[in-house]
Amino acid sequence: MYINIDVAIRFLYVLIALNAAFAVVVYALKIKNLRRTGTERRFELKIKDYFTYVLANIEGKEALNPPPFAWNKAEQRAMQERLNDMIENFTGTARDKCRELCERLGMVQYHMDRLNKGSYSVKLDAAYHLGCMRVREAVPALLRLLQSHQRNSSLFVIARSIAKCARNEQDVKDMVQVVLRHNKGFYDLLVDMVKEADVDHGALFAEFIQRESHEFIHVGLRGLKDYTEPKVASAVYRLIDSPDAAIQYKAVEIYLKSVHFIPRNVVQKLLRHSTDEVRVIAVQAIADLRLVTYIDVMRNALLDESRRVSEASAQGLWLLGEGGIAQLCEAAAEARGSAQGEFLRGLIEDHIQSLSSRLHDLDRLTRYNSLVYHYEKKFGKNKRIYRVV
Repeated sequence: MYINIDVAIRFLYVLIALNAAFAVVVYALKIKNLRRTGTERRFELKIKDYFTYVLANIEGKEALNPPPFAWNKAEQRAMQERLNDMIENFTGTARDKCRELCERLGMVQYHMDRLNKGSYSVKLDAAYHLGCMRVREAVPALLRLLQSHQRNSSLFVIARSIAKCARNEQDVKDMVQVVLRHNKGFYDLLVDMVKEADVDHGALFAEFIQRESHEFIHVGLRGLKDYTEPKVASAVYRLIDSPDAAIQYKAVEIYLKSVHFIPRNVVQKLLRHSTDEVRVIAVQAIADLRLVTYIDVMRNALLDESRRVSEASAQGLWLLGEGGIAQLCEAAAEARGSAQGEFLRGLIEDHIQSLSSRLHDLDRLTRYNSLVYHYEKKFGKNKRIYRVV
C-alpha cells in the first residue's frame, strides 16, 4: 500500500514538472512573438516614408534607390516580405523594378547562397523567397533540388518557385516532368503552377496534349478547359477517340466549348458514344449553339435509352425555336402510351408550368405560347394550361 502511494506521489511530481516546463515554453514563445510583432510595427513606421517614395517612383525610368538606413535581421525579414508582396501584385515595369531593388539590397545573393549551402529547411526557405523574387538564375539549382526531393508537400513549394523563375518554356516542361514522376494525379495543382510562369500558357498546354504521356495530356486538358478559341478545338479533336475515358470526356467537353459549329459526322459520333455523359453534353452543345439544322438529330435523341440524354434533348429542343418545340411535341405524341412517351409528356407539362410563372420575359412568353399551342395540337386541350397574350 505504501509503495503504491509513493509511486502516485512521484507520478504527481512528474506531472507538475511537465506542466511547469510546458508553461515556461509557451510563455517564452509568447514573449518572442510579442517582441517580433513590436519589432515589425516599429519597422513599419521606420520604412513608411521609404515605401511612399517607392510607390511614387515605381513607374519611372530611374532605378529605385535603396533605403537610407541599416537594418537588423528581423527588419530584413520584414523588408523581404513587403517586397515579395509587391512583386506578387505588380506586373511589367513595376515588378521588374522591385526585383532589381531586391538584387541591389543583396537579397538575391543572400538566398542564392542559402540555396546552395544551407541545410534542408534553409534551402526550402531560400527556394520560396527566390520564387517570390522571380530570380531566373536560380532555376538550375532549384531543378536539382526538385529532382532529389522526396515525395511530400514541400515538393510543390519548390516546383512553384521554378515556375515563377522560369526563363523559358523548357524550364516549365522540366519542372512538370519531375513532378509527374514524383506524384501522379495532382493535375489541377500543376496547371495552377504552370500559370505562374511568364510564358504562353495556351501554347504550352496545347503542346502537352500532343504528347504520348497520359499524365502530360491530363495536365494539358485541364489547362485548356477555360480556352474557347476554335484552334483549341482542332488541337483536342484527336483525343475524342482516346482509349482513356477521362481524357476522352475532357477532350469532348473542351471541343464542344470551343467550336462555333459542329460537323454532322462529329455529332453522330458523339451521340453514338457508349457513355451517357458524353451524349448529354453533345445535345447541350447543339442547343447552346442554336444549331437548328440538327433538330432531327435532337428528336432521335429523345428516344435514347438514358433518361438523362432524353431530358437534355427535350430541354435543347425547346431552345431551338418553333421547329424544335413542334418536333418535341410530335415525338411525345407518337410515343403516347409507352413509358418514354409519358416521360416526355411529363417534361413538357412541367416546363409549361415553369414558364407560366415567369411570363414577364418576352422570350419566355413566346416559348410558353408556342409550347402550349403545339402541345394542345397533339394532345388536346388541358384545363390547367392557358395561352397568354
